[in-house]
Amino acid sequence: MISGLKPYPSYKDSGAPWLGKVPEYWDILPAFAVYKEKCDSNKGMRETTVLSLSYGKIKAKPKSKQNGLVPESFETYQIVYPNDIVIRTTDLQNDRRSVRVARSEYRGIITSAYLVLSTRQFVHPGYGYLLLRLWDISKAIYGYGSGLRQSLSFSDFKRMPTILPPITEQHAIVKFLDWAERRIRFIVAARKRRIQLLEEYRQALINDAVTGKFDVRTGKPYPSYKDSGVPWLEKVPEG
Repeated sequence: MISGLKPYPSYKDSGAPWLGKVPEYWDILPAFAVYKEKCDSNKGMRETTVLSLSYGKIKAKPKSKQNGLVPESFETYQIVYPNDIVIRTTDLQNDRRSVRVARSEYRGIITSAYLVLSTRQFVHPGYGYLLLRLWDISKAIYGYGSGLRQSLSFSDFKRMPTILPPITEQHAIVKFLDWAERRIRFIVAARKRRIQLLEEYRQALINDAVTGKFDVRTGKPYPSYKDSGVPWLEKVPEG
């Protein structure tokens, strides 16, 4: 799938261990030059669609599932718009397995304990999200928390080195990765289906061998059969 891809002519150090070397002509900017913190309060209940971050996805939460620790009023929540990037910034010290970065496809509200960002005008929202997703899955995010429970605020990472290719390349990167992810999902689904079929074949083979549907010594049916008297066994070899 990627056999025809070639490296760039020259590289430079990004200044961030989790990024390593990057193409020579890409810009390296502090995070605050690429991202903007958003704090759009839901005061006055302007939005009622409650969102949640789960397994790296932003999902609309049905009212039937809005139980447990919910606020007295959702006016304390913040508004999220499509293409906004949401980071679950709490409990970094105790939870190092969660996927903490997601990109919203919805307009709704989410807890103000999370960090909501948008990208600057010269940054493709998809590229901005993918860069923070890499920051998350590389576990570099855990080096930026502060406080007793290791929570994260915008000020904790706003000077983090952030790489930025030209806007045309940002679009190309997003388009390529979208294509690659769809192709990978197709291959995974095909492999899962193949495994399912092999499992069905395995079960059928066990059934037919154990109940005498064929002679394992010859690979052919037995010469004659008789009724077993058991419905699920049906006929079995005469001998």
